[in-house]
Amino acid sequence: MNKNDAIKRINDRLGKPTLTDKNTHFSSVTNYGTDEGWWLKIPFLTFRQELHFILNNEKTKSFQHLKIGAGQILSPGMKFRSTDGAADAFMSASAPKRLIDLLDGGSKYNFTKHLVSEYRY
Repeated sequence: MNKNDAIKRINDRLGKPTLTDKNTHFSSVTNYGTDEGWWLKIPFLTFRQELHFILNNEKTKSFQHLKIGAGQILSPGMKFRSTDGAADAFMSASAPKRLIDLLDGGSKYNFTKHLVSEYRY
């Protein structure tokens, strides 16, 4: 699955073009030390608008759609580890129902409340 195909599937289900290339971040499972999961790097300024995340897992042939409303996370620099004006987050794929940022220096933010739907392919 790639970003464009996932956006199309989600927008088809929603019945309108809600997700775009600009408001959607896509991540596939990658290795991080002895774990594997999804990396997100989100510019702080984008938290002012509605954000969508697609977390793809080739092994399970599925992806998850997450949505964070505009301004829903205030002061993202206080919630996430930051580098170069962006929030860094890593969520383990070994516990996909517990979408918690595991990076040191962050607040262990739980993304589970932002889960919209899961898709299989």
